[in-house]
Amino acid sequence: MTLQSLIQREKAPRIADFHLPRDVGRPGASVRNLVTVVMPVRNEERHVIAAINSVLEQQVPLELLVVDGMSTDRTVELVRSIADPRVRVLENPARTIPAALNIGLNAACGEFIARVDAHARVNSSYLATGIRQLDDVEVGAVGGIRIAVAETPTGTAIGAALASPFGVGNSINHYADQAQDTDHASFGIYRTAVARSVDGWDERLLVNEDVDFDHRIALAGHRIRFDPAMKIYWQVRETLPDFARQYRRYGRGKAAMVRKNGTDAVRLRHLAAPGLVAMLVAAALMSIGRHPKAAMALSSPYGLALAAATVKTLRSLDAEQVSPGALAGSFATMHLTWGVGFIEGLLFKRQPVAATARDPKTGRGRR
Repeated sequence: MTLQSLIQREKAPRIADFHLPRDVGRPGASVRNLVTVVMPVRNEERHVIAAINSVLEQQVPLELLVVDGMSTDRTVELVRSIADPRVRVLENPARTIPAALNIGLNAACGEFIARVDAHARVNSSYLATGIRQLDDVEVGAVGGIRIAVAETPTGTAIGAALASPFGVGNSINHYADQAQDTDHASFGIYRTAVARSVDGWDERLLVNEDVDFDHRIALAGHRIRFDPAMKIYWQVRETLPDFARQYRRYGRGKAAMVRKNGTDAVRLRHLAAPGLVAMLVAAALMSIGRHPKAAMALSSPYGLALAAATVKTLRSLDAEQVSPGALAGSFATMHLTWGVGFIEGLLFKRQPVAATARDPKTGRGRR
């Protein structure tokens, strides 16, 4: 069966048509041209159906492994209500994302394995486009572009900040428009053999497990590709406090990944936010020490850059959708909280919480 025959506009064949091996989950047992999609979930009743539907609309043969981290809402009930033989539910007692991904990897029957999160959707050609990239034997992973989805004006501002080079530096999976090599594949598609050859995801890393995974794939000699034709519609946080918690957690997670891998895992963009925090702390101390002019000289470049980036970004948006204050606040929140988290994680070895989303039954963050 050729790749061209698999990438068709008709409904994807049922997984049963590809004769899954009885020794499901044994490394090395795989079905040629089949894609295993792993979807980690925990308390995702609001978004999981849309995420699953976006996977089932793909134009390649697939199986979807929904790996549940002991949800306390209706997530599992909703998933089990889907009458599609391609969907299986697996349990994840550890509740963390890297544990879920490894459970999926161990159970995967596909020649390829892909990750799609439950709070996101992918376009209907996502998997087919990624597999075409993997035709190049040197490519071990490929990912798409993140397109922010928001329900509130503040969420829209956060999404705009995430799509700006000023916000995310040279993290091209947020804004680039040309296919190219990169160092990280968002919602990556991999050859299952490659994923297993690097021993899967590191379960000690509660955040940045995907970046660490890609780092090891690159060290093994494989190229990583970005293709903007692969679109990820990603639900962003809707308030600045939630965004701050998320990015402080991300900063701590990056620090843990750097502690593990050393300076090879550091890019210039990773130093910008902690450098900003250090600069603003120094400016505050100068101000307290009665050196206001020196403090102003130190801190004003960021203020000017923030204002310029806000104006430039607003020009590309509907002015009625985003206020300047919300956008500037989103930029500053992202930079400062990520920088604080990175410093906490690198210098004081503070670990990120397991997740920042709220448990719907308790209202508390899931740890």
